[in-house]
Amino acid sequence: MLEINRRVILSDKNLVIDCGDNRLPVEIFVVAKLPSGVGKEIVHDGLERQRKHKNFIEEYNEPSAKIANTDWEKGDLTTIYTFGVDKKDLVFHRHAGHRVITAVTGEFGAVLKFSSATLDEIKQDPQIFIEKMTIVELPKDAIFVLRFHGEVYHQFCPKNKSFQGFFAVSVHTNELGGLDDQILLQKVIQGHASIPLLTEPIPKEVEYLFYQEEARV
Repeated sequence: MLEINRRVILSDKNLVIDCGDNRLPVEIFVVAKLPSGVGKEIVHDGLERQRKHKNFIEEYNEPSAKIANTDWEKGDLTTIYTFGVDKKDLVFHRHAGHRVITAVTGEFGAVLKFSSATLDEIKQDPQIFIEKMTIVELPKDAIFVLRFHGEVYHQFCPKNKSFQGFFAVSVHTNELGGLDDQILLQKVIQGHASIPLLTEPIPKEVEYLFYQEEARV
């Protein structure tokens, strides 16, 4: 049986996940509890509005839209996206750059999964990916803030797949941060960035291991 590092249920507290190697920690803050049923309405309305946006795109089970672009001439490197967790788990992934996410959970809550394993560690032993995983359960009808560096592998899920998970606004604090692929870099500079363009799914050597029945959570 594969052993997962730890599980945490958040209600009115905050959580810091140490990622080691001088990397930034993952920080999760539950900042407010909404009246029962309000989260459901916000998530549903947000996802519907996003679907009608001109920049709407859906890949890796993650519906999203870029709502504010960079302004290179004025020195603003930030972009703002909306994205959601509907009734499917997002694909486990990572991406370059720093993220600040503010979100509202739906009527059944949501689950955030993070693995602090590095790519070098995964190549040596894919099971380390599971061993260094932290699973966080978020309450229903809540506002939470997540700050982390996207290089940490992560997956966002509905707590119950019969209900929508959450709707979020994500600020990419530096859209060029961590990018070294020249083709990708040029696309971003030209204003063609999107969440799926910047997404790197989990390595093949850990994909099979992670989705084995005993690794499911």
